Amino acid sequence: MLVISIKPYAKNALELAQLAKEQGVGVVSITDSEVSPLVALSEQAVFCPTESDSFFHTLTPALAVSEVLCSLLAEFDRPKTLEALQQADEHLSHLTTYATAIPRRQ
Repeated sequence: MLVISIKPYAKNALELAQLAKEQGVGVVSITDSEVSPLVALSEQAVFCPTESDSFFHTLTPALAVSEVLCSLLAEFDRPKTLEALQQADEHLSHLTTYATAIPRRQ
């Protein structure tokens, strides 16, 4: 499982990583520091800087790393990846997660 969280660490992300580890699922984390609580839950951790000249943290490095990791994983078994993406699209469509227009108020 890929988990991404930077300080302040999302409680749900930490809980899901803990649950995954307890269930024997391998955890790879993308986080900001060696002292991140995700490190102890992860088989592998990738550290990304969050410093920025603006008031806010930058998430760009973490997002870039996640895109690269997902692309590499997807290419490992392309047919299986395409099948999983189709299943995810169908599931999200069934849940009406996304819209193509502004929903009307009732």
